[in-house]
Amino acid sequence: MKQQIIDFCNKNNRFIIANDLKKYLKISGEEQTECFFDALKALEENGSLFFHKQKGYRILTNDLGFAYGEIEINKEGTGFVHTKDGYKIIIDNKNLNGALNGDYVLISSIEYGKRNDFKGEVYKVLKRKSGEVIFEVVGNGVLAILIPYNINQNVPVLINKNEYKNLVDGEYICVKVGTEKVNGEYLAEIQKVIGHKNDADIDINLIYMKYGVPIDFSEAVLKEANELPTEVTEDEIDGRVDLRDRKIITIDCDGTKDRDDAIYGERLPNGNFKLFVSISDLSHYVKRGSKLFEEAINRRTSHYPNNTCNPMFPHKLSNGICSLNENVDRLTKTCEMEITPEGKVVDYNVYKSVIKSRKAMKYSEVNKVLNGETIEGYEEYTEQLNLLNEISKALESARNKRNCVDFGINDIEIDQDDQRNTKGFVMRGNGVAGRIIENCMLITGTTIAEHFSWLPFIYRVHEAPSEEAVREVIKILRLSGFDIPKFNNIDEKMINVILDKVKNSDQAKVVRTMLLQSMKRARYDVNNVGHFALQLLKYCHFTSPIRRVSDFMIHTLIDELESFDYSSDSIERLERELAEIADRASSAEKIAQLIEEEALAMSMAEYMEGHIGEKFNGIITKVYQNGMFVETDGMITGKIAFENMLDDYYYYVAEKHAIMGKHTKKKYQIGKRVCVVVKDACKQTRTINFEIGKEKSLRKNS
Repeated sequence: MKQQIIDFCNKNNRFIIANDLKKYLKISGEEQTECFFDALKALEENGSLFFHKQKGYRILTNDLGFAYGEIEINKEGTGFVHTKDGYKIIIDNKNLNGALNGDYVLISSIEYGKRNDFKGEVYKVLKRKSGEVIFEVVGNGVLAILIPYNINQNVPVLINKNEYKNLVDGEYICVKVGTEKVNGEYLAEIQKVIGHKNDADIDINLIYMKYGVPIDFSEAVLKEANELPTEVTEDEIDGRVDLRDRKIITIDCDGTKDRDDAIYGERLPNGNFKLFVSISDLSHYVKRGSKLFEEAINRRTSHYPNNTCNPMFPHKLSNGICSLNENVDRLTKTCEMEITPEGKVVDYNVYKSVIKSRKAMKYSEVNKVLNGETIEGYEEYTEQLNLLNEISKALESARNKRNCVDFGINDIEIDQDDQRNTKGFVMRGNGVAGRIIENCMLITGTTIAEHFSWLPFIYRVHEAPSEEAVREVIKILRLSGFDIPKFNNIDEKMINVILDKVKNSDQAKVVRTMLLQSMKRARYDVNNVGHFALQLLKYCHFTSPIRRVSDFMIHTLIDELESFDYSSDSIERLERELAEIADRASSAEKIAQLIEEEALAMSMAEYMEGHIGEKFNGIITKVYQNGMFVETDGMITGKIAFENMLDDYYYYVAEKHAIMGKHTKKKYQIGKRVCVVVKDACKQTRTINFEIGKEKSLRKNS
């Protein structure tokens, strides 16, 4: 039907009302009529047809003065529409006309702007991405008013007043906003009450809602999870390699609940090592066609904002039968590798297994053992831990010879007391123990990717960076006073030289972060293009099936090898399925990062609300046309606008990438240490504003 409509409109390049079009196409009967109007709506939503209330429908062409595309709205509230013709149109916040991030829109009033960009305004919202907007209820019942939780979602809504009756002051509600308008307001309805502003974890749940991430599992999913066994049976063990006689261990974060990887090492008579990496066989319990399988494909990843966890699978799996808990039998898939002292894998085997983890270890305690301390309960594992450290060092040596690019940036996490009150922020570092696990998991992902590369597969890929992007960062660093040597080639060796040169300086994190931001993003893909940062030809994620759908799907793929028919049609179907899952996994990873960043920014702003007027030392991490950003020694980032630099008139000098004082000639550049005063902070907007303070001692930790 859609094709019929398009063909007619292409031949008759004019406006035509729906009923006339229906006659021309000889549409009759209730079923055909319904299909016809559904097709018209779909063609308008996808930008094929333009609809005018009086004139009717016409093919959407440039001469109509409109552009079509998906709108992306940034944190500042500015919209960007990338059209199918390759143009970027910038939409000022006041011209969004009720559009929400991800909506498909028509753009009008298009004018040429700077840098080959265009400016315009939203003429009409054609299709909502989700249409879900969060509002805070102020007042009670029918007298309540709704305030948008996100200031960039200030959409005028018209809701039936009967839906207001049970609203309570301080509640947060989810409202479904449509595309139809009445007197300038979008028709909408209340979907559900999310919670009250005084509820525990309401802030994190609101962020999940904002990004469309499900929180609760459906009854059907929980029912399936509850029907799973709580213990491994003898029938399940039959046919598996039994590794329960080995002193296999798990090492993880201090507060972890889901342990999906276990390791064990041996020294061989020929001087080589044997490394066993056993991964939870979650796909044994979660099969295609089940609600749990569908839920994993939908959720795609677990989330861990601010020391919390929103799991991909219900706790019955992630913390129960699929978690490699201490002293219980667990089903696993094992990658057994023979590794030389130089870190090269010379032989390997992949098989289904059963293990019994002897000890659930913590990074912090393993680090103490490797530092020579005696930790209660670890005494009989000291030799094993030292051997695993040897294996890790061998693998590390091989990585260094490949010139792997390691930016060495650890995540920031909240330092909380027992009542979950924020004491400050710390750098998450797992030390030598963390490096052992990282190296073991990396070599496993490399080996698995090599072993199954003959199949349609999901690879973890990382393309080489754009030379232009890296050269721009190097230019900014040089202008900012960093001693960066000249290079002929932009490659992994050059990046490592720069990282090594600054590694012991106060500015190391700034340089590492800027270089990292110039890189392309690692992602999942069925087309293997290698991994630039790891300097690997083949690599995959295999070791975290509990929390990543890419790993889970590879486990599923391995399970299905024997029953797969390998016909060309089946292979094509599998390739399409894996390609879609890879895209969805990459998208979910970005969203998970945004959620963690926003949750952290919210906590930092809330923390700084209690420190207004206090001084902090820090380092400038960014300068731009309207000010600069500073990260304090306590790892809290805030903005300094020109109006908060009161000792002079300051302006941005692009050719020096610096902020200059007109009279004092003071110069502020990336990497400079400054003293700042907290001017204001707002948890809801996730903002922290600094002023320049009087400079006393600016040495770090002073």
